[in-house]
Amino acid sequence: MMDAVTGCCLLVVMMFATGARCGVDGTTNEAEPEFSEAIPNITIPVGRDIQLPCIVDNLGSYRAAWIKVETKAILTIHHHIITRNYRISLSHSDNRNFVLHIRNVQKSDRGGYMCQINTAPMKSQIGYVDVLVPPDIIMNESSTDITAREGTNVSLLCKAKGYPSPNISWRREDNQPIPLGTWHGKKVLATSFDGNQLNISRVSRLHMGAYLCIASNGVPPSVSRRILLHVNFPPVMWIPNQLVGAPLDKDVTLDCHTEAYPASINYWAKDGGDMIINDAKYETSIKEKNYKVHMRLAIKNLEPHDFGTYKCFAENSLGSTEGSIRLYEIPPPTSEPTKDTAAIRRQSVEEIEVFPRHQGLGSLKNSDKETEDLDDDQSKNPATDGKYRASEEAAAAHEDHSQTSNRKRNRSGAEKVSEKSASAEHKNVNFIMVSLVMLALLSLST
Repeated sequence: MMDAVTGCCLLVVMMFATGARCGVDGTTNEAEPEFSEAIPNITIPVGRDIQLPCIVDNLGSYRAAWIKVETKAILTIHHHIITRNYRISLSHSDNRNFVLHIRNVQKSDRGGYMCQINTAPMKSQIGYVDVLVPPDIIMNESSTDITAREGTNVSLLCKAKGYPSPNISWRREDNQPIPLGTWHGKKVLATSFDGNQLNISRVSRLHMGAYLCIASNGVPPSVSRRILLHVNFPPVMWIPNQLVGAPLDKDVTLDCHTEAYPASINYWAKDGGDMIINDAKYETSIKEKNYKVHMRLAIKNLEPHDFGTYKCFAENSLGSTEGSIRLYEIPPPTSEPTKDTAAIRRQSVEEIEVFPRHQGLGSLKNSDKETEDLDDDQSKNPATDGKYRASEEAAAAHEDHSQTSNRKRNRSGAEKVSEKSASAEHKNVNFIMVSLVMLALLSLST
């Protein structure tokens, strides 16, 4: 079988080498063919299609062929396709244009492609194809999810392949900075880290979370791998209020905050008794976020026996912890007015009685209208704290203006009364004088 294939290839080569002589009509002054344009170099991502043109002038009876440089494999001869690669085809026209087509380019297609003419000596030119390959993470050489004890050292590894060689960068999925340890006594934080390996010294619960290994080489798309880092540590507890006071017949809420990984078992108990469960008296709730837990105990309708010490517990495979909260009784708030409040109210009443509202002079109708206007102003601008402060001041200014106007009217009325009195007295004096003169004349005549 191999001998038959070899013989066939040799036959094709001999046909290519002697084709020009067999096609010549005996004349020797035929112009030799020349390449019209150079074959371009092409850089293309894997999976695309390319075209390599070979343009020859004065080909005449000569033959043009395409050859893969690295493998020396003959791809086409003149109008015939020799290779069995189904992705390769040839288009030709005018015995001048010979275009090599490669569909769905693969990494194996990278290299040089020669267009050759069977002259003596042979003429040829080469174009190069560079196939870019997007990055791909090598799973069996990269880290999977990691669980480590708090205080130990951790290394995360990520490797990728592609062409050009990909760059590896690390960042946290939540975009929080990565604590990388200390340098000269200062904490080193980084939002991203470049390199195949991410080393974390003395890992803590602050490092816990998802890390993204991102591989990129300029050829889309970039790829990433998600690696979860779990940090084991025993439970710790924080209580915001260890002493809580509440009156009888009221509801109260107690809070505990715990941190643990693996997740802890959390519960409440009172005075060293059994675990508290939900019922008509107690209501427990838990809110979880990562390794943090917020425990809450609601006690309804407090009674004397509800006061005492309550404990919150947290346990996991690495240890346990507990916290205490003392609940005590406080007197209920009183609704009766205090001494100072009563004194203020009495003073207000006394001021109203001692300083009654000023009534303006004039008819009863006008006085009633002014009173109604003042009442309307007060209803539109109630004297409340803060919100209507400007309205209250406007009402006071209006009242002062009203009092000033009333005083002016009183003064004007008094002046008019005094003027009338003076005029009446002057008339009386004149009448008396006239009467005396008339009496004197009558006595003289008698």
